[in-house]
Amino acid sequence: MINKSFLTSAGFILLFILSVLRLPAQQYDAGQTYFGASQYIEYLAGELPIVITAPHGGYLEPTSIPDRDCSGCSYARDTYTQELARTLAEALEARTGCLPHLVINRLHRKKLDANREIVEAADGDPQAEIAWTEWHHFIESAQAQALQRFGKGFYIDLHGHGHDIQRLELGYLLTSSELRLSDSALMARQLLSESSIRTLAGNAPQGMTFPELLRGPSSFGGLLEARGYPSVPAPAMPFPTTAEPYFNGGYNTGRYCSRDGDAFDGLQIECNWVGVRDNAANRQRFADSLTSALMTFLEMYYFGDVSTSLCMQSGVNATPPEFHIYPNPRCDRFYAEQHDPTGATWQLVVYDFFGQILIQDELPANETLEIPLKYQRDCLVVLRRNGQVIRSQMLFYCR
Repeated sequence: MINKSFLTSAGFILLFILSVLRLPAQQYDAGQTYFGASQYIEYLAGELPIVITAPHGGYLEPTSIPDRDCSGCSYARDTYTQELARTLAEALEARTGCLPHLVINRLHRKKLDANREIVEAADGDPQAEIAWTEWHHFIESAQAQALQRFGKGFYIDLHGHGHDIQRLELGYLLTSSELRLSDSALMARQLLSESSIRTLAGNAPQGMTFPELLRGPSSFGGLLEARGYPSVPAPAMPFPTTAEPYFNGGYNTGRYCSRDGDAFDGLQIECNWVGVRDNAANRQRFADSLTSALMTFLEMYYFGDVSTSLCMQSGVNATPPEFHIYPNPRCDRFYAEQHDPTGATWQLVVYDFFGQILIQDELPANETLEIPLKYQRDCLVVLRRNGQVIRSQMLFYCR
């Protein structure tokens, strides 16, 4: 008698082999969404040299895939990271006119951990192994497209942490103890070759040191810190103390960043809950700020003026319309004006750091709007056109 369970297993193995053979031949068109065989993995093909992944934000729990049962397995879902990744992609498109590449694991972490090697990730289940293979195929395809067009790129693996300290944890594949080293010790031990920004560190602007790239004012953390998001490493918090938890980057960061000599730099971003992931307004505000920081980072170290070099598709005005907010810092009022060549009226929204709207008003083209604001703290100004975020800027309070 033929063993039915053997047939089932053999069928999944055949499907696995066929999926591996089939995937590389597919053409991915920017702006189109693609799914794996069972729609467990989603890929939004982009045009920018930016690849964003969300491995732990999935909701699907198909009964056909048993829960992972490996020793030491983690099962916690990173709440709202899938939504945050989608919001970030929208913010980047609104800012540049083009989409980043976005890969999302739609399976719950109990079924697939898309930030582990295949044995721990899928725990031996054939369907989960297929999804794992599709996940990595989509990421590899996205990076290959970016490299073919730009010769380099930037990778972000987006996560959420549950630590008590409400700050962003930026993972460069360096441990807490390594980050606690002095600048001279960091340089002496050549830790740049073990980091996820190895390519950047080896081609840094003249006078820019590796420690400065990790935690200086112009580091990724420094740019986020300047936009109101406490981060580590960054100038205010250059390293976690011995008693503080910290995620330094996992399997994806090691596989898809430049530690092994590839042209893609990147990092893992572990997002805190309060003010970042906890509601839609905060996710939007953080996505706008992260977009601003990322564009500034890419301008400084990779591509120059990204508004004209990264998105050159026909029919799209790649240069963002001009706008001004002044004075900044402001005291009890500020002024805003925009010069959209289409004559469009924008919507201006001012958020506090809890995601609450302080002011919402229309901003016509080529007019100056005087805006009283008694709120005695820094805030965020977001400008929308046709419902899409096109610009955002920190507005600081005078002290």
